[in-house]
Amino acid sequence: MWIHTVLLRNRFFWHINIPSNATWSWRKILQSRESCRSFFITQIGNGSSTSLWYDYWLPDGKRLIDLLPLRILTSTGLSWNSKVSHIIHDGGWNFPNIPALQPTWNTITFTPLLDREDQCLCRLHPSGAFTIKSAWDFLRAKKQVNNLYHLFWFKGHIPRHSFIMWLASIGRLRTMDRLYGRVTSTTCILCGLHMETHDHLFFECYYTNLVWMSICHKANMHWPRQPWTQLLQWTASYYKQRNDSEHMIARLLLSTTVYFLWFERNNRVFTNTAQTYQTTVETIFQQIRTHIAHMDIACTFPARIRAIWNLQPD
Repeated sequence: MWIHTVLLRNRFFWHINIPSNATWSWRKILQSRESCRSFFITQIGNGSSTSLWYDYWLPDGKRLIDLLPLRILTSTGLSWNSKVSHIIHDGGWNFPNIPALQPTWNTITFTPLLDREDQCLCRLHPSGAFTIKSAWDFLRAKKQVNNLYHLFWFKGHIPRHSFIMWLASIGRLRTMDRLYGRVTSTTCILCGLHMETHDHLFFECYYTNLVWMSICHKANMHWPRQPWTQLLQWTASYYKQRNDSEHMIARLLLSTTVYFLWFERNNRVFTNTAQTYQTTVETIFQQIRTHIAHMDIACTFPARIRAIWNLQPD
C-alpha cells in the first residue's frame, strides 16, 4: 500500500509517494518541502498572500528571516504571521523605521500593485513557470555529454547490441586482462597469440580483424584501420547524421559486429564451441539485413543500399 502525501505551498502542490512501510518521518518530509520553497520567488501584487518573513520576495531572491538576527526582526513589532501587505499603506511602502533594516528596504525599488494578487514564479526556468524538466535539471548531477551516444542509442538500434557496444566503448567488458589474477591465462581465445584486451579484441585480433574486414567489404563500407578508441571517435564524427540511411546502417554494422564477436568469444570460453570467421560474417550480415528489411523506412533506402543488402523493392 502507498500513502499519497500532498504538501501545499501557496498554489503549488508537491506530490510524494511514500511506501507505508517506509522509515521516513514527517520531519524529513517537511524538510524536503522547506528546501523546495527556495525554488520559488514571489512577485508582489497586494502582498496579502506572501509571508513578510518566510517567503522569498525580496529583489535578490532572499527572505528576511535569513538576512538578520531574530532580535532585529522582532524589534519591528510585527508578528511572525505578518504578510507583506502589513507594510503597505495607501498603495505604497510603509517600512518599519529600524536602522538595521534600512539597507534591505533600499533594495526594494518596485511598488505594490493593489489590484493584483501576488504571483509565485519558479526560479528554475526563465519563463517563471514550473516544469518537471527544469526541476530535474536543477537537482541532477550533471556530467559532460558523451559524444559517442549516437553510436549506441539511435532510431533503429538493436538494444542488446547497443548495450554490449556501450560496455565495450567504456572498457567494461570482462576481457581477460580485467580478470588478471582470477584466471590462469589471459591469452585471447580467438587467436591464441596475444593478451585479450578491448583494443586487441576490436579489431587487432587476427580472427576479429578478418571478420571486421570481411563484413565491411560485404557491406561495401570502407573504414580506417585504427585502434579501438580512435575508431569510435572517427565513427562518431563521420556517421552522425540522424536520418541518413547509410549512417544508420554503419552504426548498426559496428554494434552488431561487436556484439557477435563478443558472443563468439564467450561461446569459446564457456561452451568450448567455435565457428569459422566466414560463418560469423554471414550471421552478422543476415542479422542486419533482417533488421533493416523490417523497418518502415526500408522502402526509402537508395537503390544502391537495397542492392547491397538484397532488399526487395515494394
